[in-house]
Amino acid sequence: MTTPDLSDKYPHVPFILGFKPYANITEFAGKIVTVECPDDNSLVREILSNDGENSILFINGHKSNNVALLGDNLAELAIKNNWGGIIVNGCVRDIQILKNMNLGIYALGACPKKSNKNGKGEINASFMVDEVNIQPEYWAYVDQNGILISANKLES
Repeated sequence: MTTPDLSDKYPHVPFILGFKPYANITEFAGKIVTVECPDDNSLVREILSNDGENSILFINGHKSNNVALLGDNLAELAIKNNWGGIIVNGCVRDIQILKNMNLGIYALGACPKKSNKNGKGEINASFMVDEVNIQPEYWAYVDQNGILISANKLES
C-alpha cells in the first residue's frame, strides 16, 4: 500500500518530506532502529553489523551537508545483514554505486566527503525531524511520496 493510501486510511499519522531515493528499492516499511550521528558515522557501522531483521535504520545527521553518513560499503553491510532500509537525515555518497544496490535508501542529499570516525553519537536515540517524533520501535512507511512515521504498525 502506498503512503498516500496509508495516509488516507490513517490521517492522524505524521509524515516527513524532502527525502530522495538513492538505491534500487524505492518502497519499504519496517520497525525503526535509531542512531544519532553528529557528522560521525562510527555507530552506523556498529549497528549495521548486526542482523537487521528487516528493520529500518533511521540515521539522524541533523540535516548536515558537511559529510556523508552512508556510502556503498555500509550499504553492502546492510544488505548482508538483512536490513530493510535506511533513512538518512543528512547525506550519502557513492550514489553511482548505491543506485544499483538492492536496498531502500532515502536521504536529503549527497556529499563526497566521508564522515568523522570518533565514536560520537547515540544508539536508540529519540529525536525530532521536521516536528515529527522519531523513536526506536516506531514504524516507517517509505515511498517517493513521503515517509510516514507511526508509533504502531499500520494495517494496509
